[in-house]
Amino acid sequence: MTSTTPQNSAVRYYDSDYPSEHFGAHAENFDDTTVAQGLRHDVARYLEIAAEVEGEILELCCGTGRVAMPLAAAGHRVTGVDLSDEMLQRFELNLVRLEERARARITRVKQDVTVLDLPKKDFDLCILAFNSLLCVPDFHQQRQVLERAAAHLVPAGELVVDIVNPLQLALKGNPAPTPFFTRKSAIGGKTYTRFAMCGPMDAKQCQQLHGWYDELSDHGSIERTHYSLHWRPIFRVEIELMLEQAGFALESLHGGHCEEPYTEQSPRMFIRARKR
Repeated sequence: MTSTTPQNSAVRYYDSDYPSEHFGAHAENFDDTTVAQGLRHDVARYLEIAAEVEGEILELCCGTGRVAMPLAAAGHRVTGVDLSDEMLQRFELNLVRLEERARARITRVKQDVTVLDLPKKDFDLCILAFNSLLCVPDFHQQRQVLERAAAHLVPAGELVVDIVNPLQLALKGNPAPTPFFTRKSAIGGKTYTRFAMCGPMDAKQCQQLHGWYDELSDHGSIERTHYSLHWRPIFRVEIELMLEQAGFALESLHGGHCEEPYTEQSPRMFIRARKR
């Protein structure tokens, strides 16, 4: 086994860690684990919500296009914002899977969402998908993201936020590495296994998520790549207060993407809010 540390392993494996049901490089990556991840039904729910609006859609922390691409394929104009050059480059490469007319409906922008300032400030819908708000690991900056989202919406424009329910997390940490899933890499098609663990929640309510990828090389050896990132989980009362301070009125909070009632045991908090 060899151990390597590329520039950004999270980007290298992103499209297979968080696979697209319709536009992924390997259909088999959309496996049973996507249910536990919270990826099984989210895009379908965004398509339902997008069908209710007539104007353009803003997606913050758009990554490599997992949400934006199906929205564009359904006929919506989407502006995707991300700070990572590598993510946006992968997004551009992924666009070859869309028809030309759908590609023309997507605009990609590199900006820091905590200080977002686009020329267009009349979007009808803003989406913060799949824990993206948590990956801004600071309370004040998380609130700034919500404030900047409000600044780019029309009056009564809608915000959708999808985050994990922290009551279902290992808040004291999980130092034992666990094999999460085995999939094919979207870059190169080699088989890899992701091992995951997490640190305890600290005084600022942040956790370190870390582990490694073991990828099977052409010669039968295992190449190990480490990863590490921090996130800041948000509790229900906290997100409700943050939305209110940012200028939103909460419309609904469900425990999943199929309008399940929220309980302490819910895996997610799927939130719809309206700009006041």
